[in-house]
Amino acid sequence: MMMSRFRSLVFAGAALAGVAQATSVSAQTSVYYGTIDAADKAQLAQWATHYWARADAGTTVTPGTFTFTKAAMNDPLFLPVRGARRTLEMLGVMDAQACDGLIEIQPGLGDVAVASALREAMTQWKFRTDANSNPSGTQAHFNLINAAPSTSNTVWGMEGSHLVSTNLPWEALSGANQTGQIASTVSTPTLHTIGKLTDTAPAIAKAAAGISQTQALITGQKSHADRFEEGVVQFLFDQQSNATAWRVDASFGVFGSLPLVGVTFDDAFVLLDATDGTLDGPFELESPLDATVLLAQHSAYAAGSTVRYVNASGCLVVAAPRPRSTPPPGWTRAPIVPGAPPTSPNGRLSHWTDFTCTMDAQGYCRCVSYGSGSGTSRPLVRTEIRCRCSPDANGNCNATPSTHPNVPPAVTPGVGPGGGMTGCTCQQSWTY
Repeated sequence: MMMSRFRSLVFAGAALAGVAQATSVSAQTSVYYGTIDAADKAQLAQWATHYWARADAGTTVTPGTFTFTKAAMNDPLFLPVRGARRTLEMLGVMDAQACDGLIEIQPGLGDVAVASALREAMTQWKFRTDANSNPSGTQAHFNLINAAPSTSNTVWGMEGSHLVSTNLPWEALSGANQTGQIASTVSTPTLHTIGKLTDTAPAIAKAAAGISQTQALITGQKSHADRFEEGVVQFLFDQQSNATAWRVDASFGVFGSLPLVGVTFDDAFVLLDATDGTLDGPFELESPLDATVLLAQHSAYAAGSTVRYVNASGCLVVAAPRPRSTPPPGWTRAPIVPGAPPTSPNGRLSHWTDFTCTMDAQGYCRCVSYGSGSGTSRPLVRTEIRCRCSPDANGNCNATPSTHPNVPPAVTPGVGPGGGMTGCTCQQSWTY
């Protein structure tokens, strides 16, 4: 049977439900849930201008040169990039199931109309609906305008067939949360690794030097969550585990977003709070994602409010991604350009890492290389190749160095990473 100590650790650190209930009311009237003033709007518009400068031309801001006045808006859980999305969905401008690409710096994933709507909302606090082509969305727009409090200073008018509003309050996420299913039976090796991860992840989080996702999106630097994920991946590799790590954000309110790292094992998965390394789970492999216990530790989150899970492509995620032996439909690995930086201009990962090799307890070399690509309706798919080889003539596990820092010498399944190692067997997997 499953050991229960992992999930109980989360409750112990959260001061339990009483605190969550006490902070719920105040949280729902916070900046995370859209309570902002004119000065906040001006700063958010400034941030959005920097964001779109990077999206359009790759122009970045020097780290440390832009910060918000309010401390809460500099918190790791404050992420303005998807704030307008729920309102655009209510207006029929975006589909709730559509991927937005905002974290990848690929707004609307090529949808010009969606990108334009996001830009106008983020930089000008403006929404528009076409009464001819989108009558139901226009009616919803009217309803939101009529419901806006006078203190919002919402103004509206018609531009041809378009209803246009400015300063309309942005809508918070709504809907019921699904409850995660704690795994009933987990293997001893999985429990052993989860136990080590529970003890080690807080140290990984503490050591992960990085900035918030909000800052990362305008500076082009790695965020703390990115570096935490790298640390978890390295931990799993050091444990010689075949578990797969993946990133997802638990969005809530209007601007709330908790960065998470999930780890999928053969028989369960866990969720890790990327801000401090707290672990929750293990969950059944088919369980809905549920980070409400992790969110309860943060005063930013109003207990019971809606949480939506989105991946780096801005796609709705309802269950844990799983490593698979076949690529997703339409799989295309991003092209490798010799001499190019490790990320493409739009920010998508487009490289393979060099093979990293270590010797296991049986004397074999274990090597791994990571990469990414695209699939139909899956804009970002992580892939990896793991090899088991015999050491070279000197008893060492050294892969041949890449001729280009982002391209390993061998990425074809069944071909080893070189370096004099022999008898290699390799397998590629895709996580989606």
